[in-house]
Amino acid sequence: MTSHRTTRAALIDLGKPLRFTFDGTAYQGFEGDTLASALLANGVRVMGRSFKYHRPRGPLGAWVDDPNAIMGVTLNGRSLPNCPATTTPLEDGMQARAVNAWPSARFDIKGGLDLFHRWLGAGFYYKTFMWPDWHLFEPMIRKMAGLGDISRNVLEDYCADQVHDHCETLVIGGGAAGLAAARAAAEGGQNVVLVDDKPVLGGGVHQLAGVEDLVPRDWVASEARAIEAAGGRILTATTAFGIFDHRMVGLVQNGPFGTAPRLHRMRAARIILATGALDRPVTFASNDLPGVMTIDAASEYLARYAVLVGKRIGVLSNNSLADAKLAMLAEAGAEVVRLNPADGAICALGRRQVKGVAQGRNRHKVDTLLVSGGMTPLVHLWRHSGGKLDWCTERQAFLPGAAPEGMVAI
Repeated sequence: MTSHRTTRAALIDLGKPLRFTFDGTAYQGFEGDTLASALLANGVRVMGRSFKYHRPRGPLGAWVDDPNAIMGVTLNGRSLPNCPATTTPLEDGMQARAVNAWPSARFDIKGGLDLFHRWLGAGFYYKTFMWPDWHLFEPMIRKMAGLGDISRNVLEDYCADQVHDHCETLVIGGGAAGLAAARAAAEGGQNVVLVDDKPVLGGGVHQLAGVEDLVPRDWVASEARAIEAAGGRILTATTAFGIFDHRMVGLVQNGPFGTAPRLHRMRAARIILATGALDRPVTFASNDLPGVMTIDAASEYLARYAVLVGKRIGVLSNNSLADAKLAMLAEAGAEVVRLNPADGAICALGRRQVKGVAQGRNRHKVDTLLVSGGMTPLVHLWRHSGGKLDWCTERQAFLPGAAPEGMVAI
C-alpha cells in the first residue's frame, strides 16, 4: 500500500510508532496522529459509507468539519460508538471499524443499493412497503437505520467529572489571534484562561512557513510559555460548546480514550472569541467521492501530520487564500492541476475514489480533488450568546456584528 507520509516537519513523533487496526487490517501510525491522518498516510481513502445508499465516503475535512469518517473504536476492552476519525487521537492498540458498513468500508455488501438510487427517493420505504402490512417490514428497515452500536460499559460507568471555575478573561481558540490575545491579557495582569479543542495549540499557524522568525511550532510554544509565565492557564483538547446566562461557558475537556470527559462550568467577566473559520465546500457532480477534500484540510494534514493526501491533485477554488496552501503542497511533491471555474461545470470521476476530473470535453487524470469556496467564520457561540451577524458581500459570509455584553470577536 502506498505511503503518503512525507519528510516535512510536523507535530507527530516519528520515534513513537503506534499500531492499530481498521476493519480488521493492521496499520501503523505515530504519536500525534488522528485515526484519519494515520489511515490517509497508509493510503486508505474509503473510511465509511453513506447512510442511505451506502456510497463510499472519505474525509472531506481534517477536524470537526468532516462528516464522513465515523467509526466504532475499541481500546483495552472499552468501546465507544460513532467516533469521528478526524478528531480521535490515535492510541496504540486501537481497533476501529467503520459504522454503517459490512463487512468493511472498502467492500460493503449494501453498497449495491446505490444501483437503485433513482427508485429509492426520500421516504420510499413508507410508500413501497405498505402492502400487505408495514409492520411486517418495519423491524428489518429499522435495523438498517441508525449509526453505531453502544456497549454496556459506556452505559454503566461513563460519567463526567464536573468543575466550577471562573476567570476574568476567557479566550476561546488557540490559533494566532487567540494566543496573542491571551498573552496580552495575561501580561496585563488579568486572570486568563485559554481553551482550544485540539490537543496541540496553533490552529492554522502550522500551515505557515514561519512566524516572527520562528518555525510555527516554536512560535506557538513560546507564546504558550509566555501565557503561563504570566499566570494564565491553558486547556487543550477542550471544546466550548455553549455560552449561557451571565457569561457561563460550558467546556468539555477530553482525556485519554475511553475515559469520560471533564465538564467545566466557566464563568468569565469577559469572553474573547477567536474561533477562526472553515473552508467552504463546492458543489459539483460526484463531489462525495473519497479523495474530494477542502484545500484547508489537505494543508492541515500536511502541516500537522506530514501526510500528503495526493500525488496528482486537481484544484477548484474561487479565492486567492488557497494559493499559499497549494504552494506548500507542491513543495511537498504534489503535482497541482488548477481548474478554472469559468471553463464550465466539473464532475469527479471514479467509483470508489477519485480517479480523475471532467470539465467539458477535457479530462484530467488526478487522484485527489481539492476545493475551496472561501472561508466561513465560526460564529456558533457568537449567535448562541445573542450576538448579531452582518452579511459581507466581499467575503460572501456572515461576520460578527453587534456584540453581546462582555464579549468580543477577533
